Amino acid sequence: MNTLLNIKDLSVSFPHEATTKNVVRNFNLTLKPGQIIGIVGESGSGKSVSMMSVARLIDNAICKATEATFQSVQYGKIDLYTSSEEQLQRIRGSEIAYIFQEPMTALHPLFTCGQQLVEALVQHQDVSKADANKKAVELFEEMQLPDPSRVASSYPHQLSGGQRQRVMIAMALANNPSLLIADEPTTALDSVLQRSLTHHMVEGCKQRNTGLILISHDIQLIKDFTDQLIVMYKGDVIETGETNEVVHHPKSIYTKSLLECQPTYDRKSNVLPTIHELANYSNGEFTAKPFKPTSFTFSPITADPYISVSGLNKTFRNGKEETRAVRDVSFDIFKGETLGLIGESGCGKSTVSKIIINLLKADSGQVLFQGQSGQTHRKQFAKHVQMIFQDPYSSLNPAMTCGEIVAEPLKVHGIVQGKTKTRQKVEQLLVEVGLQPSDYSKYPHEFSGGQRQRISIARALAVEPDLIICDESVSALDVSVQAQILNLFNTLKANRQLTYLFISHDLNVVSYICDRILVMREGQIIESGETKQIVKEPEQAYTKMLLQHT
Repeated sequence: MNTLLNIKDLSVSFPHEATTKNVVRNFNLTLKPGQIIGIVGESGSGKSVSMMSVARLIDNAICKATEATFQSVQYGKIDLYTSSEEQLQRIRGSEIAYIFQEPMTALHPLFTCGQQLVEALVQHQDVSKADANKKAVELFEEMQLPDPSRVASSYPHQLSGGQRQRVMIAMALANNPSLLIADEPTTALDSVLQRSLTHHMVEGCKQRNTGLILISHDIQLIKDFTDQLIVMYKGDVIETGETNEVVHHPKSIYTKSLLECQPTYDRKSNVLPTIHELANYSNGEFTAKPFKPTSFTFSPITADPYISVSGLNKTFRNGKEETRAVRDVSFDIFKGETLGLIGESGCGKSTVSKIIINLLKADSGQVLFQGQSGQTHRKQFAKHVQMIFQDPYSSLNPAMTCGEIVAEPLKVHGIVQGKTKTRQKVEQLLVEVGLQPSDYSKYPHEFSGGQRQRISIARALAVEPDLIICDESVSALDVSVQAQILNLFNTLKANRQLTYLFISHDLNVVSYICDRILVMREGQIIESGETKQIVKEPEQAYTKMLLQHT
């Protein structure tokens, strides 16, 4: 079988002040048509950088390799680093397709999703605009998007995060590429769609004899779909081999540690181990560390509701079309508890959270904050209730440094006075969420996706709120950082009796951290109860189906 992509001894560096910073070292990959290779590792391990540099999508990267060749249908074997930009532009999108991690930044906000997919088809295929429009709707239907015609006429901001990612997958597969690089393609999707679309993407690649490189921080997800795995850490390849061998008989202590960081219901109230608590890394080698399990002690949940939500209804209108996103939703959140809100992408979870925090206005119903309307005391409400958004890149100001972003709420609410004290407080918050004090002066684009989410969490914690709404706040994080952030959430809950509304599609995370769970479907709450009841004895068939896909 011919080799589709061959990378030998790849190193990637970036100009850094007077020198260069090496971020990927001695990376090797051989991909054949129809083969599926997974690349896993923590945020900042070099997974995305190595593959983006292969497609020459990073302008200022200094890339060196003994060999970096791609077998093009049009041009035969080409050298990816000596070919002209014009030649690469002809094969990007047609022969080499890339699915990016953050769809909101990859999709153009001023064009409908249909227009953007049609452009991809017309650019690389000899088709009329009418046929391209028809094909676009068919591809959206293939991606299991609800009402494909409506999606085609919708702008990216009118779709949920999961729906936007499915639009990206449709665009990537539109021209039947020879090579598909999927960078966290299902991060924003619920567990059902994660497996369904990953399966569809893998089967579609096998049918087309397309080589697929699947980048993920979730080894549990991609282990069922890949032929080979490459495990990376800080730019080094730690372990590589057949997927079953790597997952079931890992040779590296690092790989073993990755598998041990997973949150589950059985670990509820226990402190999750992180990579650095399980292993030491020195001179390119990992050694095991003893880990002694400990548990959290939580204060009793108070009897009076902290937030009362009653009769919420919200309908979105797009021309003559209406979408009932929220239908008569009512629930209470009690002081000191973590309430989980789960459901498939587009079920209305994020809409409910935005109504609670006053980012959207409900058509009817009310939200009471300790018996008072948040609309009446907006600034006071903003100090007590904070939100961590799903997409960290679009929720961070690209023109502000990390330190300025975290310091902004401190200044708005007058919590800390003076530049020195403000900086000290910000640096303390950065360390608390797993960043470095030196990250203060960096801009959002200089961080990985998981690191950007940690900035969002630090900003939310800055005003020491009573309630934090976590909207898919750990979905972009690798398992080790996810464990660190979940431990942080539980530590704050134990120490300050902090309250959370935890919105997620990951039932393993929800079952680990939540006291109660609400199950949402098509804008309605269809089941609610204590976590043990929902996980062990669900009543609704829909809830059982969600649990089967974890």
